[in-house]
Amino acid sequence: MGPRAERGWTRSGIWAALLLLGMSLVPCTAKAGSTLLIDATTQEVLASEDADATWYPASLTKLMTAYLTFEAVKTGKVEWTGPLAISDKARGQPATRIGLKLGIPLTVEQAVRGLVLRSANDFAMALAEGIAGSEEAFAGRMNATAERLGMTRSHFTNPHGLPDDQQVSTARDMAILTLALLRDFPDRAEVFSTPQFVIHKGTFHSQNDLLRTFVGADGMKTGFTCGAGYNVVASATRNGRRMIAVVLGAPTRAGRSQLAADLLQAGFDHVDGVKRAEHPRRLADLPMSSAEPTIVHDMRRETQTRKCGNRGPRTRVAKAAKKKAEVSPTETAAQTAGPARGAAKASTTRASSKSAASKVKTAAE
Repeated sequence: MGPRAERGWTRSGIWAALLLLGMSLVPCTAKAGSTLLIDATTQEVLASEDADATWYPASLTKLMTAYLTFEAVKTGKVEWTGPLAISDKARGQPATRIGLKLGIPLTVEQAVRGLVLRSANDFAMALAEGIAGSEEAFAGRMNATAERLGMTRSHFTNPHGLPDDQQVSTARDMAILTLALLRDFPDRAEVFSTPQFVIHKGTFHSQNDLLRTFVGADGMKTGFTCGAGYNVVASATRNGRRMIAVVLGAPTRAGRSQLAADLLQAGFDHVDGVKRAEHPRRLADLPMSSAEPTIVHDMRRETQTRKCGNRGPRTRVAKAAKKKAEVSPTETAAQTAGPARGAAKASTTRASSKSAASKVKTAAE
């Protein structure tokens, strides 16, 4: 029996944990590998499932890169509005990347905003090199900081979270890092809640869907690779009370957002007195879900996206394409002659209007 079977791998365990707290929730079909819900104000754990299971963090790694950058700014190592060089190595990082053209200047602030909102791997590498001199030296600082913060099952080898079997973390460790960010750098919280930012002539939007769909959402970071699945650390604040939800290993982007939203809402219901926990525990007192580090579950066969070779649920676009393909050849020829010319013209117009500053390439968050 594999690790997935041992954990049940469905929402049942999550809802059972929430129900033990006395919460009444309506189950849905979203699922994930590890989850954690905490009240950031009191650090009470309101729900958890496999919080210490080892997982690939993907771009949640960039939370640590942001932490070290904020620390470097605070100590005067770099300036928030100062210039940041982009080396050939940084420019050559795989997608997602912003891809600024040569000669266009970049500041530390712009790099951090691109790192957090757009998950730019080229900016992550530029920050690592600018702060520590090399990727390897920066990874050493990441691991030293993780140890200092109490992230006992995390290990970092790069600043962006692109696939590396040695780069791992847990839901608990990501919650610890998020609390440290909010505690140590409260003046930088707005970086995570900003829905969009501008670099030169390019406008870039956050990949965190909850900023657009969940009332009170104010950060923090999404992550995705085929091996990790869809990850998110989500923060939301209502009436001065902040909740943090960690979701690792959702098979779809929509499922990740849905599960995070369900957890956050359950947390606010708890705070509002709808249901109360009889014996709340602080994060530091939560028993380990596994005595030893677990084997990482590889999500490549389950992550539902064409990027990973899995079709996943059929979308409206796919349905429309299929319907169009079923039209008779004669009807198709008559209908597409005019529109084809219009589409070609529109495509040319869109291409000419693209920003000269950059071209975003996306393969992983």
